[in-house]
Amino acid sequence: MIKLNKNQLDTLATIFGAIAGICGVLLTQEIGDRKTVGTVGGVSTVLLGIISQRPADASPTTEDVEDNLK
Repeated sequence: MIKLNKNQLDTLATIFGAIAGICGVLLTQEIGDRKTVGTVGGVSTVLLGIISQRPADASPTTEDVEDNLK
């Protein structure tokens, strides 16, 4: 399994969130094929959920970052 640090997880979450948001706008404005845009947005949202709930395994870990905030 790939080990990701906190910064990499944050970057992936930003990317997937942006994709999901753009797909939402495209659907609202009726731009593009609704099935394709909806599928891409849905998959991106699922991946965003998985990424945001996964703790970091590589340094700096989620715990390292949280300890530095205290």
